[in-house]
Amino acid sequence: MTVASVNSECYAFQAFKVTSPILVVGDVFMTNINYPFLAGTYSSQMHRVSKLSFPLRPALFLLVPMAIALLAACTPENNQSTFGTAGPIAEDQADLFKFIFWIAAIVFILVEGAVIFIAIKFRRRSDSDKLPYQTHGNTRLEITWTVIPIFILAIIAVPTLTQIWEQQNLVPQDQGQVLNIEAIGHQWWFEFRYPDHEVVTSNELHIPVNRPVAFKLDSQDVIHSFWVPKIAGKVDMVPLNDNYMWMIGDEVGTYYGQCAEFCGIAHAHMRFRVIVDTEEDFQAWVAGMHTAPNAPVAGSPEASGKNLFAANCSSCHTNDSTSPGSYAREISSQQARWNGWISDIENSGIVSAPNLTNFGQHSTIGAGLKDLNKETLEQWITDPSSIKIGTRMQKHAAVYDTSDGAVKLSPTEVSDIATFLLSLKPGSAPAGSVVEASGDVDGAEVFATNCASCHSTGDNTVVGPGLAGIGDRAGTLVDGLSADEYIEQSIREPGAFIVDGFPAVMPGWSHLGDDSIDALVTYLKTLK
Repeated sequence: MTVASVNSECYAFQAFKVTSPILVVGDVFMTNINYPFLAGTYSSQMHRVSKLSFPLRPALFLLVPMAIALLAACTPENNQSTFGTAGPIAEDQADLFKFIFWIAAIVFILVEGAVIFIAIKFRRRSDSDKLPYQTHGNTRLEITWTVIPIFILAIIAVPTLTQIWEQQNLVPQDQGQVLNIEAIGHQWWFEFRYPDHEVVTSNELHIPVNRPVAFKLDSQDVIHSFWVPKIAGKVDMVPLNDNYMWMIGDEVGTYYGQCAEFCGIAHAHMRFRVIVDTEEDFQAWVAGMHTAPNAPVAGSPEASGKNLFAANCSSCHTNDSTSPGSYAREISSQQARWNGWISDIENSGIVSAPNLTNFGQHSTIGAGLKDLNKETLEQWITDPSSIKIGTRMQKHAAVYDTSDGAVKLSPTEVSDIATFLLSLKPGSAPAGSVVEASGDVDGAEVFATNCASCHSTGDNTVVGPGLAGIGDRAGTLVDGLSADEYIEQSIREPGAFIVDGFPAVMPGWSHLGDDSIDALVTYLKTLK
């Protein structure tokens, strides 16, 4: 009987009782059809169904290169491959993966082998073949294939749970002095704080080789995940919930890190680098992060870029966290920036941003997206979205308040800022010292390099209020304080007096020194 005849009979007599149990085997189906109104019964009929709807050979030609491409991602040399390990945690995790993989491979071979054997041995050889004997339950067999998976899972569970316990336990204290680091996720960049060394940096993490590093993981906005594939596993960074992990890098080199939790439009571009230094190089890097760059020569592109940076970028970016006390100020400033942004997400002119201290030492830009050089830096300043879409810098900074989002600076000004940022490298002054300007302090220059990114000299609001006429009204704002005293206290302790309608985001400026503050107060009183 053909398929067509069966179908026609089913449709022709669908009003009558038709029972049709179907057993599908390979590309045929067997039916036991009972028509009560017929003299006989069609029993154990085998009928071939339609073949594959696509040709097999072209499909194989497509699948083979795809399989090769997928396997290529597993090569140890790949930057984010977990097979080429460079730390004991990553090595333990890779060994555990291989252990489970080979168990799974053996199970796969046995099961698939049995399926293929059964399909071939009990295949239909002729039209006269009868159905194989149907077995409906075998207690001994069912117990066997229940016990075996339990046994396999137990074998896998022991090393898995042991490693989880060891890696979630406290950082080992017997493998050298522990380095403590606080890693904070932001949309879409990483901030790294070294509390024991009072260093703060972004997107490039330096650690010493063969020393345990203890991480405190946090997020300022949404859930991120901290992952360095070749050195350690991944742990989530959750707002208001600190997580902890540790790692050891046992090979000097540069390794890729990545956010492994979807966190918004630029998630795939939220990367970082881990630089594993020798102990000597790490200590030199720490000392360098406490060493201010040499002051730019007057009239140079660096000097011009410094003023342009201060006027357009410094409300969000810090670039001078080298002096004593600057670490605490930066933490306070980042929190203030966040408070300012969260208070008015759509219209805020300030937002948390990477610390750019000694930025010229970095090797990448855009959270690890591009190699750092003058060309890529100018491209980033001109139009950040051309490198990385979704940056808050372009959305909130006043300098990008244009119809197309491009920067409101000339190519020469962009070049000067790039030149200045690339010049930010440890200078010749002793570590921890403050580079003082020579000669009399110019209050207008102090304002331009420290205040102009948030305050205008007119009536218009930038981040903070405009300062036109501040000298005339300052003496009337607080009883018992003169204009000089009010302005000076506002500079040293901004939280003492908050202007209505503005968030408390201004950091303290006592570190400018008495001479600079006095010059700044004198300058502000001249604004009309």
